[in-house]
Amino acid sequence: MAALAPVPGVTITTHRLRVAYADTDQGGVVHHGTYLRYLECARVEHMRERGFDYRRLELQDRLGLLVVEANLRYKLPARFDDELSLRTWIGFANRAKIRFDTLIMHGDHVLTEAQLTLACVNMVKAKITSMPASVLALADATVGASVR
Repeated sequence: MAALAPVPGVTITTHRLRVAYADTDQGGVVHHGTYLRYLECARVEHMRERGFDYRRLELQDRLGLLVVEANLRYKLPARFDDELSLRTWIGFANRAKIRFDTLIMHGDHVLTEAQLTLACVNMVKAKITSMPASVLALADATVGASVR
């Protein structure tokens, strides 16, 4: 994964959280698996801040967005009681998948770069389906022609 940076003009949301003691290992460093939970929270908040109700997608439309690929680059450790900022944007989207990109920051320092790719699944049929227009509408035009 090359160094992660948003395309100019893309909508970035920031989700803040404080590292809990339970999220760390015996050395006081955030366990590598915990980052996936942090990224899930940031992704859902990104959609919410853009006016999208993910809960409704699951409950009413019976569709889900499932992670099919996760790429994380750990650069510096997060530690107990650190206040983190998760800067999230949509890096790619088309009928088949959507990718959420996130920088996990502590102050001005990038701790982790992450790209999570999701596919849409019809939860009733348990089959992959095309990405709904309502999800694709979350992607900015700056993401590229592959979005629409």
